[in-house]
Amino acid sequence: MTGILTKTAVGTALAMSLAASVSAETRLNVVAPWSTLNAYGKIEQPFWTEQLPEQTDGALTAKLSNYSELGLGGAELLRLSSMGVFDVAHIVVGYSVSDDPVIEGIELAGVIQDLDTLREAVDAYEPIMTKDLAEEQGLVYLGMYPNPSQVMYCSEPVTGIDDFKGKKIRFYGSSMNDFIEAAGGTGVNVPLAEVVPALQRGVVDCAFTGTLTGYSFKFPEVTSDLYGMRLGWGLTFIAANKDFFDGLPEDQQTALRDAVEGLEGDLWDLARVDDAAGIACNTGEGECPYGEPADMTFVAPSEADEEARRELLEGTILKNWAARCDATCIEDWNSTVGEVTGLTAAK
Repeated sequence: MTGILTKTAVGTALAMSLAASVSAETRLNVVAPWSTLNAYGKIEQPFWTEQLPEQTDGALTAKLSNYSELGLGGAELLRLSSMGVFDVAHIVVGYSVSDDPVIEGIELAGVIQDLDTLREAVDAYEPIMTKDLAEEQGLVYLGMYPNPSQVMYCSEPVTGIDDFKGKKIRFYGSSMNDFIEAAGGTGVNVPLAEVVPALQRGVVDCAFTGTLTGYSFKFPEVTSDLYGMRLGWGLTFIAANKDFFDGLPEDQQTALRDAVEGLEGDLWDLARVDDAAGIACNTGEGECPYGEPADMTFVAPSEADEEARRELLEGTILKNWAARCDATCIEDWNSTVGEVTGLTAAK
């Protein structure tokens, strides 16, 4: 009888232990950007589906989806995440700016032209993003990373910024449109997946997107010139729904933060490689590790273009953004991104 009781007790204890183990596992509903982007297949997908469970000993797993399979354009992600449709989301800054000028502040068109300066600006702005997302959007900031730089693909020859004049140019984000129009062009908002047919039909003459993104989406098949002034970096932040995150045990909150910090670092490293690779793949100048290179003409900004960029920033872009922001927002930007770049925003 004693042996039976002992076995029963052991069985009960084992069952309770297994139940506790199961209940301790949390499955995250995660959405990442387009599946056609190199970062998704190379880093984001394996991180969420394989590395996160390994790094957390199975405490955190993920059901991963992406913009492509869900038919999302990108602009919906901030609101859907705030509503709790996703537990964790990769949210492209440029598609979220109509909802929040503070978020827009980290990627104002044309402000930053190199990755080292961008990293410094993102790090400086992190406390501003963290506070704004928590208070205004109900989200917990986990990290931010760039994609390859946003440059202009054109279906006709381009020599510099003066060639914006009279052209219909695909944009995303308010400040990118401000920049295009201040330079004499007309901004046309076209979803990324629809840009190639828009170029074919003459709906747009040129289109801004990433150096590797455009190659992946077959832009070189319908364009000839690649103008290298950077109007953005496709910055994307990773955030958790605050109610969901606050409901996690403290050890899982820490594990998620630590894991995403590693993901963020890997994505920064990839962006540095892919920015250069994208130019090589579009032009055939240098090694293209992602397929057959195209033969577009690359046009680097001249000194006159750089002077014009600065004038447009000071005369239009920063003023227009400041009009969408309040005094605290402007002050926070000036003490962070403005300090890094030597620019000042004012109404």
